[in-house]
Amino acid sequence: MPEPDVILVLWVVILTGIICALISWLLVRYGIQAIPNRRSAHQTPTATAGGLALIIAVGAGVMALGIKIDNSLLHVVLGLSGMSAALGFIDDIREVPAKLKFGLLGLISLIAAFYLGPVNVLPLDGIKLQLPWLLAMAGTGLWVFTMVNSVNFMDGGDGVVPLSSLVATVGMLVLAVLFENWLVFWLTLLLMSGLIGFLPFNTPKARLFLGDTGSLFIGTWLATNALLLIQEGPESVVWLMPLMFMPYLSDVLLTMAWRLRQRHNLLQSHNDHLYQLAIKAGQPHIRVALSLSVQVGLSSFLAILLHGSATSAFLGFAASAVFALLVHWQLRHTRKAQ
Repeated sequence: MPEPDVILVLWVVILTGIICALISWLLVRYGIQAIPNRRSAHQTPTATAGGLALIIAVGAGVMALGIKIDNSLLHVVLGLSGMSAALGFIDDIREVPAKLKFGLLGLISLIAAFYLGPVNVLPLDGIKLQLPWLLAMAGTGLWVFTMVNSVNFMDGGDGVVPLSSLVATVGMLVLAVLFENWLVFWLTLLLMSGLIGFLPFNTPKARLFLGDTGSLFIGTWLATNALLLIQEGPESVVWLMPLMFMPYLSDVLLTMAWRLRQRHNLLQSHNDHLYQLAIKAGQPHIRVALSLSVQVGLSSFLAILLHGSATSAFLGFAASAVFALLVHWQLRHTRKAQ
């Protein structure tokens, strides 16, 4: 992969962003319409499957870079993200049963773990916990599965996922530069550029939704690039990735835990995520999107700050997880008391 220079970076950002904006405009005019249902945050039909614009733009960006398609890791990221997007597109057209959808995403996640390499070491400074291969495969597959679904579940308000994901890509770009991982740098830059082109159609008032096409594509792209950083970066990256995406992961996992405690069906669609509760309480979509984006930005800054030490990274991850748990519990408790 070529090292970045200013001219090439600007060329990729402008080209990918413009293509994504043009395709998004076409989808607004001629695309599939999402009909509101009981868990929708919108009242009128709106164009969806906006992820198609991202996919086309990212593909054009890959070709513009002149990357030779002989890099097996590039094949894996493109292939798996495309498979997730295809599943999402089918779901946008005709709803896929939840069990089948999760099963296919689980299979994609295990394929990612196998080809990108399972994370088999949990490190601290001077200490390494070696994991058996099967446990490493299961844990890595679970990471991809959870990350992909977290992005998908958080996509329920104007700008929520596109804006926060854009912030996350900035953090990943910085880490890629620090670790001199140019494959991750370029792949992240492509996604970032596409999101820049897509945002005006989704924020502050959505004319086009990502749909499952887009959210599954973004989730898989981020999760697989995180694995590339882990496999080729320093030991601390194992803790930096969940730290960076803690705002996504904590909302989804803690909401699932709460629903399990309430004996709700985990496979049933719902609007119990904290960002959904904020929207239902009357918070403007843009404020919710900005709030999540600030959280992702702070998590990314903390990950960059702690990148040099595995122990510091772990402590940052643990502290952010505990903080998220306390905030989640407090908000649930306050809402129940009202």
